[in-house]
Amino acid sequence: MTFLRILPLLALFMPCAAMAQPASASDASDDIPLSPETLSDALSCRSHPAAFAFASALFLENKAPAWMKGAKDNKATEGMIGLSGFTLTKPAALLGEPVSNVYFLQDWVVTLWPRAKAEAFIKAQKLERAPIKATEQYYRFLDPKAGPMLGAFEPTGGALSAMMAKAFGAEPTPAPPSGSLFVGCNYTAASQAEFLEAAGQADAMTGAAAKDIGKALDTPDTQ
Repeated sequence: MTFLRILPLLALFMPCAAMAQPASASDASDDIPLSPETLSDALSCRSHPAAFAFASALFLENKAPAWMKGAKDNKATEGMIGLSGFTLTKPAALLGEPVSNVYFLQDWVVTLWPRAKAEAFIKAQKLERAPIKATEQYYRFLDPKAGPMLGAFEPTGGALSAMMAKAFGAEPTPAPPSGSLFVGCNYTAASQAEFLEAAGQADAMTGAAAKDIGKALDTPDTQ
């Protein structure tokens, strides 16, 4: 779970978005209204119960609020498996910044902004670059001991394509920086120390995954 927080690339293999339920019984989300205000709280790292309430309604009950519509295909998110996007007819906000779209990916609740706007947000919120080469990611823990984590990361479809190219023995051409970045909150229960430890291993783990895929492709099917 911690590694999924660090490298959304690996979360792409999940069939649908998921959101861990808050551990505390007092965090029950049944009475939380699905409003732009509570979505703003989820995006802004102010409410894990709100994030879970939206994830439960959208993916378990298939009951999206009328003001949330399934997002159309977006070239920026091409190749990302497990990402679910919605456009908002009633705007929400990320720490005061208007939001017209929202995406769910595992324990992430994010919006997708043009790079210039996202970089201004990263600077204003003093997010730090994570020590990962395979994909661009930034972080700041609101609670260093347990999260949540305010973060930003580039769409990972290109990183997945590069990993698959390596699995087939090709040397992928480095992709240019994405023109947009996801920005929002991750609610995985982990400490900043755990995050950074896993971040230091992320590139090696991605390389190992590519090798494992390559070996599986080279293994004859005996069935």
